[in-house]
Amino acid sequence: MAPSLRPPRPRSSKLSRPVRSSRTQVQSYHENSSSEDRLDEDTESDQERSRRLSLSLRPRTTGRMPPSYREESTDDDLEVTLNDEPDAVAPSEASSHLAHSLPETNTRTAPPRAPRNRTVKTRSQTKKSERRTGGRRIELGRPLNKRRKIEEDNTPFVGSGVIPPWQTLPYHILFDIFVRASSPLVDEQTGARHSSVQWLVNVALLCRAFHEPALAALYRCPPLIPSAKTHGLLHLLAKPQESLSTGYMNKIKELNVDVEHLLLYKSGPTLGYFELPRLLERTPQVKALRLYHKDDYVVGRRLRSKFIYPDLIFSSMASSSIRLCCWEWNSRFMETKKLLPLMLEKHLQPAFHGLRELRLLHITSEDADDDYLAEASDEREVVLATALRELPDLCCLEFVECSIVNEYLFSNLPLTLTSLTLKDCDEVTAVNLGSFLSSHGQNLRRLDLSHNRHLSLSFIVNLAQSCKNLEIFKMDISMHDWTSYHDVEPHFQELLDPLEIPTWPSTLQEIELIQLRKWDDTTAEVFFRSLIDAAPELQSLRRLVISAILKIGWRDRATFREKWIGKLENTFLRRSAPPDPKLRSIPRTPQQKDPSHSIQSALPDESLTHSDTGFSTPSKRKSVRIAQRKFSEADEDEAAHVLARRLNEGSDSSSGAIQGMCDVVMVRIDNQRPTENQFNEEDFLDDELSGDEDWNGNDPDVNDGSHAW
Repeated sequence: MAPSLRPPRPRSSKLSRPVRSSRTQVQSYHENSSSEDRLDEDTESDQERSRRLSLSLRPRTTGRMPPSYREESTDDDLEVTLNDEPDAVAPSEASSHLAHSLPETNTRTAPPRAPRNRTVKTRSQTKKSERRTGGRRIELGRPLNKRRKIEEDNTPFVGSGVIPPWQTLPYHILFDIFVRASSPLVDEQTGARHSSVQWLVNVALLCRAFHEPALAALYRCPPLIPSAKTHGLLHLLAKPQESLSTGYMNKIKELNVDVEHLLLYKSGPTLGYFELPRLLERTPQVKALRLYHKDDYVVGRRLRSKFIYPDLIFSSMASSSIRLCCWEWNSRFMETKKLLPLMLEKHLQPAFHGLRELRLLHITSEDADDDYLAEASDEREVVLATALRELPDLCCLEFVECSIVNEYLFSNLPLTLTSLTLKDCDEVTAVNLGSFLSSHGQNLRRLDLSHNRHLSLSFIVNLAQSCKNLEIFKMDISMHDWTSYHDVEPHFQELLDPLEIPTWPSTLQEIELIQLRKWDDTTAEVFFRSLIDAAPELQSLRRLVISAILKIGWRDRATFREKWIGKLENTFLRRSAPPDPKLRSIPRTPQQKDPSHSIQSALPDESLTHSDTGFSTPSKRKSVRIAQRKFSEADEDEAAHVLARRLNEGSDSSSGAIQGMCDVVMVRIDNQRPTENQFNEEDFLDDELSGDEDWNGNDPDVNDGSHAW
């Protein structure tokens, strides 16, 4: 039977496209209707369609955790487990949209579908399920291995309760206390005031007895930073001193002026330039004047400054009858060929004729662009030596980065020097320094040699004979590096010859030798042996600091270190017992007028009276004798033990002599590479601020539905 042809069924106008039953319907997680309701989706109103579009298109599930921005912890101690998590967390965005959604016009709703259970766990759920329960809660940022804290003795100090009458001390004693407690007032490298300035002001306002000495300590060397404060000081000194409660003019004894910060530029549109001559006219009691540059603390930076010594400064000192005791000449403010004649001229004036301390910086023997002949190379040394001879009271001389210091200048230095400091002087050698010490070292009490590239230790052979009054001897062989090829090595072949035995003056009080190198273990043994042999004569030595570098095997170096450090400590370190930390001041008990207390306090006196009169029992007298005998035996045993220990320590030393008077004995022997800045363990500890000081260490719970921020 042939199929009958039927006319096609008219399609509903509601269907726009055929529905494929073979394709799986993808349902949004925000829809609650079944797949059959899709046939009637055109019946929905426009408001319902706009509401659905306003919702987030991101699939959401009841088992999905809200995003968290904190890091995953690797610790196993966590209290929160997967079972403790809630089944659903309502996001704040969704709730916000639902709260402000438009009212629905279609009232047709389908029965809610049962929530689908996720069969595959997310990564965060997998990690949490593997963690163990119990233990303490993990805090964000807590280190896995905390650094063990050093146990400190937090025992409160129990004082006597007696406050000494500080206000009754004399003026000069209080002044000395305040000066030592507050110095320095300014950090010249950073150009900032210290907090001790405000401390002195507070002390001056504490009581009337502290007012004058505290202000004298503050104005002795007033901080001329910042420039506005300096203008205020000048304005204060310009007032009639008779109208002020304190005479500020006569309190100023020293002036340290940063020329780059104070004199070279304006202090502001209203203050203008600071006039140093006006300040000198109002400070007639000034004894020390320093004009410094901040680059003077950086070795090798010899750039010329725009500041030049003005004539008004010298004329103001002459008009104010200032008599300086301390001054420094800096070639940064004037080239050497012009500075030396000026130096000779000013040393003849009364303001400079009484100088006792002089500091010379960056004085060169020849300029780099000079084409003078070799015969004229001593011209500058002659002028400088002549200028120094015009100072009859000169006793302290310091050279910093001065290539003019050579054998000719050494032979013409004054014989009255008691202190000589040489820093970064390339022309100083062991030969010319040894010649100077043999002829000019009889009055030297302090010798400081630092960073001199060509200076070895050979001159120390005749040190005891040349410098019989030497008290402080310092030498630092570390080199500053201002070149591109990192030249930090000294330019001598060897530090000391094995046949050269050092000698030490008997008046030495302090020995400090830093980074001794370019020697072998044999020479080092000769050096350390000379110190031990000279121990009986070094009765005034109180501080011994030696830092040595030995390039030998680590086993030999360890043996060498153990041997000689022990010998030096046994020979020089003070062996007196430290004070007992348990000893405290006995608190003063207030006197009470209670009659019962007076009766009780009188009981010991009554018993003492009875014992003196013979009424004490024999058992009491026997126990007292036994106690005294035990105490005496304990003292004798302790004294014998200390004596035996000292004898054993003395037997370890070959010389047998123990000085035992040094408060500080620091000896370091290693093979470290010499650098300008030495780092230790404290430089690598994580104690700096992390930037999260406002965080208290507790994070909100992940399951509370909130965000990280």
